Amino acid sequence: MAESVRVRAAAKVNLHLRVYRRRPDGFHGILSLFQAVSLADILVIRSLKESDTIEIDGEFDCPIRSTTIYKAISAFVQAAELRGGFSVQVEKRIPAGAGLGGGSSDAAATLLGLQALSGAPFGEAELASLGASIGSDVPFFLSSPAAIVAGRGEEIRPIDGRGDFFVVVVYPGFPVATAGAYALLDRQRPDDSAEADPGPEELLGAYGGDIRSWPYANSFEPYIGGGEPRIPRVKELLLEAGAAFASMSGSGSSVFGVFEDEAGACRAERMASAAGYAGYVTRPLARWPTLD
Repeated sequence: MAESVRVRAAAKVNLHLRVYRRRPDGFHGILSLFQAVSLADILVIRSLKESDTIEIDGEFDCPIRSTTIYKAISAFVQAAELRGGFSVQVEKRIPAGAGLGGGSSDAAATLLGLQALSGAPFGEAELASLGASIGSDVPFFLSSPAAIVAGRGEEIRPIDGRGDFFVVVVYPGFPVATAGAYALLDRQRPDDSAEADPGPEELLGAYGGDIRSWPYANSFEPYIGGGEPRIPRVKELLLEAGAAFASMSGSGSSVFGVFEDEAGACRAERMASAAGYAGYVTRPLARWPTLD
């Protein structure tokens, strides 16, 4: 059995994100179209002989014990009743607080790495359930690179992904806290009945069609972008650069543009860089990267 494994933790963008009112259980329901992209953190996970040892090396925006990686190791070790420890070296490439799912993807990558190092003690459903205990989006990163996601994030319908476009992700230079974004939505959106609300079949049908005709939207964007002008500014930059579609991802702060050719995507990245923003030219993933 291997003593170490290298895992790519891919980012995602929300091509569509409809957020519904807060439910009685305290969560908001969503209907979203998730698309994984090639921007990724790199995790190297190693087995340790020392029991109850968790070592994590990387740059994070929170204490180590609060990271999703630490939570994933703790949950896995307890559920599998393991005695040994693990170390994780993390190369962070996905900006934090950007709506790109970096924390959830790191947790999923950690679980997959631990599976490989521990003889795969869990089946797919068990691993997804373990992931859901860490974060609502974690099960997506254990399933399909493109999916329609509903409920609080646990209802996942895998779809066949496209590979014929480029996604330019632009980080405007500031993070958005997800909890704060939901609270803002609750305060400033007393009625959500006027929002566009295409159903799952319409989302799926549009995905395979003309990108310029996508009916997708993001419930957070008017409220997060309304208080932070850099978000609509970046979106306008991407559209001016020739994006066939542009939107904010997740609860922000990143904005992405979908381009039908690589030249346009690279031009948009250069424009974003010249404007002082971090830009990333990425490809949609048709399948998850394999473990190394």
